[in-house]
Parts: sequence; C-alpha cells; structure tokens
Amino acid sequence: MPTAKPIEERPTPGPADIRLRAAFLVSGIGDWIYRLAIPVLVLKITGSATSTALAYAIEFIPYIVIGLFAGVIADRFDRRRVMILCDLASAVLAVAVTALATLDRPPLAAIYLCAFLLACVRPFYFPAFQGFLVDVVPEQRLARVNSWTQTVDSALGFIGPVAGITAVAALGVPVSALVNALSFGASALLITAISTTPAPAAGPTTAARIAKDFADGLRALRTMRAVLWGTVLMALSNLAAWTVEGSLFYLVLEVEEKPKVVLGLVLGAQGLGAVVGGVLAPRLTDRYRLGPLLAFGMGLSGATMVLPALVPTWWAVLIAWGVEGVATSLVIVSWFTARQKVVPSEVIGRVVSVSRAAAYATIPLGAVLGGRLVSGTSPTRTLFVCAAVVQAVVFLGTAFSPVVRIDPGPGAGPHGTGSSSGSGKSSGNSSTDTGDGSAEADAVEAG
Repeated sequence: MPTAKPIEERPTPGPADIRLRAAFLVSGIGDWIYRLAIPVLVLKITGSATSTALAYAIEFIPYIVIGLFAGVIADRFDRRRVMILCDLASAVLAVAVTALATLDRPPLAAIYLCAFLLACVRPFYFPAFQGFLVDVVPEQRLARVNSWTQTVDSALGFIGPVAGITAVAALGVPVSALVNALSFGASALLITAISTTPAPAAGPTTAARIAKDFADGLRALRTMRAVLWGTVLMALSNLAAWTVEGSLFYLVLEVEEKPKVVLGLVLGAQGLGAVVGGVLAPRLTDRYRLGPLLAFGMGLSGATMVLPALVPTWWAVLIAWGVEGVATSLVIVSWFTARQKVVPSEVIGRVVSVSRAAAYATIPLGAVLGGRLVSGTSPTRTLFVCAAVVQAVVFLGTAFSPVVRIDPGPGAGPHGTGSSSGSGKSSGNSSTDTGDGSAEADAVEAG
C-alpha cells in the first residue's frame, strides 16, 4: 500500500482557479468538435478512408516534433499571453475551416493545412497551461485541480465522440467549425480575466537564445533524477498501453469476431474507468504520498493486463481495460502533481514539453509492436503477456527508483527530492499537471 501522509487542510477554489478550469472545459469541448468536423469534411470531399484517417491522425505529429521545443516559449514568455494567443490562433483557424466548408469544392490541401496548424497550436498551449496552473493555483490544491482536469478530459474522451459527431451531424460542418471558433474565443476571454503578476522580461529572442534555453531545460531535467526517471518510465508505460490500445479494433472485431457494439463497450469501459480514477485520485493524494501512489498505479496497470493473458476473452479485455482507465487516471494525477511541485517554475514548460514528447514518441512504436503480436498464434494472450511484462518492468522501476521518493519531505528544499538546486517557484505558487493526456486521454502524458 502507498505510504500514508498527514491530511492537510486545503483552501477553497479562488477566482483564478475557477476561470482556468472553465477555460479548460470550454476549450476541451471545442477540441472534440474540430477533431470530428475535419475528418467528416475530408470524407465528404474524397470518400476515401485513408484520407479521412490521415485527417484524424495528423494531430499527433506536432506533439513529437514541435512539442519538444514548445516548452522554451512557455518558459521564456508570459504564459497567460501564450495561452491567449494560442486560443486566438485556434479561433482564426477554425474560422478558416468554416469558410472552406462553405465552398462547393474546398481544396483538400487547405483543409489538411488548417488541421495541421491547429494541431501545432496545442503543443505550445499545454506546457504554458501546466506552468500557468503552477503560478496561479495554491500548491495545496494542485492535486485536486489535476484530478478535476483529468476527470473532465476522461469524460470528454468518453462522451466526446458521440456528442461531437451528433453536433456535426445536426449543425453541419460549417456551423460546427464556427462553434469551435467561438469556444476558443470564450477560453481566451476567461484566461484574460485571470489577473497575474507580469512575467519578467526574457531578453532578446534569437535562435541562439532559444537553443540555449532548451539546453538549460534539458540540463535541469538531468539534474532532477526523480523527474528524469519518471519521464523514461512514463514513456515505457505508454509503450505497454499502446501495444494493446493500437490493436483493440483488430482484436475485438477480427480475432474475437464480435460486433462493433462490443468494441464500443470496451472503449467505453476504459473511459468510464478513467472518470472513476479521476474522482478517486484527490482522495488518495490527500491520504498517501505521491511517489508510492505512482508505483501503486503502475502496478495496478500491469495487474489488469494479467487477466486477459490468463483468460483471453472479450469480457476479460473489457474488465481489464476498465480497471486500466482507473490506473491511468491515478498515474496521471500523481505524476502531474509531483512534477509541478518539484520542478522550478522557470523551467517547468521545458520539462513538461520534453516529457510529453518522450511519452508520445513511444505511442507509434507500441502500436506497431501490437500489430506484429496479433498476427501470430494466440494473439490476445500474446499481446497482453508482452504488455504485462513491460508494465511490470515499469512498476519495478517506479518502486525502486528516485520516483518513489519524489514527494518533498519535511525540511526539504522547495523542490523536494531529486530537484535541481535552482531557485524556487514563482511567488504566485508560493502563496499557496492532465498529463503529459491524450488518446491524449489514453496516453500517460495526456491532459
């Protein structure tokens, strides 16, 4: 069991806390609309399954390429302004999609370009959001806010596809894209209403300066052994999860020869489990230390994969994937909260972006590995045995590495075990994650 800790009194949410969460909710709803509106528009134009799938998958590319360096921007410039600019840029691009959708024959290249540029905005937004959250939310409330964002993200992942496609079908692609633009505008207004102390001037911005900032961020990550270990272990955990996740469609529909409704039940069980985990997480973080909770979540994730390995049936997969959703939420909330507490505010954007890029890089590797495994004999058993073995390694790595001691202990410095010797968090945090989610909801670094 995780190590118990004294229960601290936690302050009630302030105006900044409420507005930031409202912006997250509004923006998240808009995201699901555009994720579905653009593929529907491409399908209408081309009638091609491949072209439609490309429009849906294109959003993952920038997280690996651009996301690696986006944290420099989040640390170098005022995070509140970065988030507002990201929302405004997304709103403009959504308006462009609206205009394209009204044409009789919209150019496919322009639609792909809009989809790609929209996907490029989110890697900048996420580290800025994580850093801004640390700046405006009291440290005692970090776990609760991370739990709330993970619960919302999981709930949107659970109901988002149904609600989004219903909105697109009822309103049409042009109106849906316009609603999406309005959601980004509303998010920008909510963030504008959050008052903060202006960030100090970052000095001239040149390619050399950005490269140096990025190198400084990597150096800081290397000195924080608990965070560095955690980053590697999260990437390996995603490898294990996506070995299964990427092959679920084939496993349920082809190997088990079940109807599509069974696949929906399996995916729905994971989403429901993630919501349950998000609700339970703040209660557990109140009672137990974050490091042991991380190890417990990783161990629970590995244990869920044992059942389908022993009993390779669709109902075993359904049960396992439901519990996996609970474990994933627990891991995300614990990891985001621990990282926010121990990483200095001035480098958190870079650390978050590197962690997220590392986590996303293993997703395609896991999907390819899963595809190879299900092509052999006993595909269900083979798939889950391999995933369970990798996740067992992750659990042991978490339990016997500096990650398990990541919590700042009594008398420790402002960043706790394994942190760098840099200066403390900003005054906005001293007055007091989702994660890096996605499939952002399915990936350990989502949210």
